Amino acid sequence: MVKVYLVEDEIIIRQSIKNSIDWEKEGYEFVGDASDGELALPVILKEKPDILITDIRMPFMDGLELSRMVKAELPDIKIVILSGYDDFEYAKQAIKIGVAEYLLKPVSSAVLLEHLSEIAETVRDEREDLALKKATEKEHRFSKELLLRDRTAATVRHLQLERALTVSALRRHGRFIPQSLRRLKLQDVVK
Repeated sequence: MVKVYLVEDEIIIRQSIKNSIDWEKEGYEFVGDASDGELALPVILKEKPDILITDIRMPFMDGLELSRMVKAELPDIKIVILSGYDDFEYAKQAIKIGVAEYLLKPVSSAVLLEHLSEIAETVRDEREDLALKKATEKEHRFSKELLLRDRTAATVRHLQLERALTVSALRRHGRFIPQSLRRLKLQDVVK
């Protein structure tokens, strides 16, 4: 499930968003809400939601500052800013921070869900890509280990064969066989 956290200072709007959507039915886990960024930040860092929905203007810590701080700690989080201000400066700052959506209030549950659905699809795709990357890396490491093991075994077999041939040649020609090689039995060397 995609985890969602909500930060909105206006209690009526916060309760409306929180209660007007059947989060679980829509495929989300609603992990909490707060009235300002200062209260929200430690909880967000603990819960690590996939999507943060935040108002832009709030007391103590506004939505832009919260977004900056959260993005610094959780770079993959997707942020939706809700704003009652159709101000290009706010939108420009939000783009710089890397927010996923900038929605003007009032926003209906249907419109919010539409945008959340697109963002959730991106989150799921990124998870799938990450899982595939990890599986590929694991498979690559395993293949390298097998190759290294096979090369090592081949090298050992090659050295054993060389030693066996040397011992055999020395025996045939009646040459001196060193004490260390005399203890070797041909069948031990060729294994």
